[in-house]
Amino acid sequence: MQIDRTTLDRLLSLDDTTLARTISTLAAAAGIDQRSAQAAISDLRLVRQSLSNATDADIGKAIDMLGEDRVRAMLSALGRM
Repeated sequence: MQIDRTTLDRLLSLDDTTLARTISTLAAAAGIDQRSAQAAISDLRLVRQSLSNATDADIGKAIDMLGEDRVRAMLSALGRM
């Protein structure tokens, strides 16, 4: 599994409660501070807009910033959902 447009579309198809829970789980898997994750969850409209507008280049930058180990942990967590 990889992060691509299909993965983002899968996230976008989730209802708000499930998306918020998924973001929290992914953030924990990536080692992101829960306070930061909660701040992102507070505006799901903005999260959905950002996911919708993400380009392949944006996805690549995010992967580079997080690092391969964190991305693998996130994808593993996403695969279990």
